[in-house]
Amino acid sequence: MPYFLDFYLTLHHNVKPAIKPAHHFIVCHECDLVCADVPVATGEAASCPRCRAILYRNGTASVDVALALAITSVILLLLLNCFPLLSLKVQQVTRDTTLFHAALAMWDDGMHILSLLVIITTMLAPTLQISVAVYLLYVIRFGDAGLALGAPLRALQTLRPWSMVEIFMLGLLVSLVKLQHMADIVIGPALWSCASLIFFTAALTSVLTPRNIWLWANAAKASKAATGVSHV
Repeated sequence: MPYFLDFYLTLHHNVKPAIKPAHHFIVCHECDLVCADVPVATGEAASCPRCRAILYRNGTASVDVALALAITSVILLLLLNCFPLLSLKVQQVTRDTTLFHAALAMWDDGMHILSLLVIITTMLAPTLQISVAVYLLYVIRFGDAGLALGAPLRALQTLRPWSMVEIFMLGLLVSLVKLQHMADIVIGPALWSCASLIFFTAALTSVLTPRNIWLWANAAKASKAATGVSHV
């Protein structure tokens, strides 16, 4: 409450706040209360004084950890799209299929909307999401952190709800249970990659928050300014 009161007095009554002007403010995503962005110790979290929602955490993740998770996700995504998901063996006839061929089979069977949804939510959206994440982390780690990061960060936030690999995985597992009495099923490399991709993208999402991106970018800019390194 003191944080909001100081900010309100500054805006409407020109009263000198108790919080120093150098401090930053953050708006609670649950109740829109304006709070001071105060530093917290490692492993601790700051919560809203009104609704008690978690505003941010000071974790131990670094840009190197996030970049390693992003590169691993790229490899798993390639395996998911290049290798068979599973093989079905019925009466000495074995057929396997990849994710893209499964979507094409749905299209050929007249399920056009479902086919497009599979392509968008399990192929295009995850690819774009991971690509943007790699770009952001590469720019912060190796490039010029002073470059505009707002547009790719907004794109990343927009793409996240469209990536639904875990829902596809759940539907695939339900189908496997129903098909196990009709044919011999051999799990393909892509299915294991899909399961691993869900884990790694969840870990990447947990560390690649907008707050962490800005903190890493500011730290990179400060480090280069201190060493006198500049990029054209």
